[in-house]
Amino acid sequence: MHARYYAQFAGKAFVVQAEDEAVENAATTRDIMRGLEQLRAHGIRVLFVFGKGKQFASELKRDFGVVPHPETNRLIIPESALPRIEQERLRLVRCLEETCRGEQIPIGIVPWSAIGAERRIGHGSSGLPACIHTQPIQAAWEQGQIAVAGFGGKDDGGQFLHVPSVSLATELAVALDAQKLLFLMHADGLQVPHPRKGTRQLSFADLEELLCLLQRQDHHHAFVLAGEVLPKVHASIRAVAGGVSQVHLVSYMRLLDEILTRTGVGTMIEFRQSHHVDYARPDDLDEIEWLHAEAQQFCSAYGTPYVAPLSRSELARLLPQTLLLQHRDVVIGKLHVVPVPDDPAALQIGGFVIAENHQDSQQGQLLLTEALTRLREQRYRRAVAISASERAQRLFRRVGGTAVPAIQCTSPLAHKSLERYVPEERHLVEWFEFRL
Repeated sequence: MHARYYAQFAGKAFVVQAEDEAVENAATTRDIMRGLEQLRAHGIRVLFVFGKGKQFASELKRDFGVVPHPETNRLIIPESALPRIEQERLRLVRCLEETCRGEQIPIGIVPWSAIGAERRIGHGSSGLPACIHTQPIQAAWEQGQIAVAGFGGKDDGGQFLHVPSVSLATELAVALDAQKLLFLMHADGLQVPHPRKGTRQLSFADLEELLCLLQRQDHHHAFVLAGEVLPKVHASIRAVAGGVSQVHLVSYMRLLDEILTRTGVGTMIEFRQSHHVDYARPDDLDEIEWLHAEAQQFCSAYGTPYVAPLSRSELARLLPQTLLLQHRDVVIGKLHVVPVPDDPAALQIGGFVIAENHQDSQQGQLLLTEALTRLREQRYRRAVAISASERAQRLFRRVGGTAVPAIQCTSPLAHKSLERYVPEERHLVEWFEFRL
């Protein structure tokens, strides 16, 4: 399956930015470079942009009085700190070279002189990329290497200037017409408020939604996107507005998970919404069958698939009642509805699958809430769903489903659904009801 995804991106440019633990912890650095090497080995043109570590940032604060700007959260750098920053950049380059030699990973270092920069007003000697020379990057790619760039650039006088790696990676991604820009971070994507859970992960957003989130406040009147993540959010907006197809904010350890799955991990940002929900058509049957077959590998401890097996002919019969979630014309989720016996005002939701078993993701919520909305518009009074999957159960509760153990239900539908489970696990099966 992975070969299929690698082939999709062969020849495309990926820009990957990382800082903090990614450059301070040798094991983390090594794991990241191994992941990038897998991408390079499959024909993807990789540019790695490294930033500063937290310990070095603390040193700058202690020794040079460096503080973040109150609005942008970018560092205000005094000119006296520039020699030390240039020295640290060189040290990190040497560490990366040593790590990659040990792992036999070919890299090509992009000199800071390839990055023309100008001072950012109000930020001291912190700069913005103003003129990027991509020739050294292209040369590294032509030699089969991972291109490596780091914080820093040169001003009009040819002097070193601090250029944050987040800003640098963004402008490089735009200049290179990159397919993806990935910000590797400790957390797995952006977190936004949730009324019951406190916070939830934002799986995907388009430009308009991200701009709205920047203005959103929680119940304490604090902005929900603030602090260290803010520069990455601003950079994401700049990147997708500049033509980068996708921006991902993802954990250091889940780099390849983001690339090699359809639903991904972390947070994905695009210029326009590319998720669509609509009814299935006959020519969708192959993808539906493939997705349903994939779901059979996700089972209970007793080996019972969480989603009931269905033949191709059964899936074909259900096509008129099947809703699909598609991302860039690829089917990544589905569900169907069937009548509830003896209740013409109710429908049962079944066959609920999100690729890679991500039912409780934002993608799953999008598909389920759209289905419930359509049932409500069709004047149904309630919908029911039956599942032993913890992921599905979490989502059903999150969107307002009321749960009871299926073994306590008097409905013949519940009893029939329990038949495919062994007696020892039937207490795990839950009946959910959604009032419409």
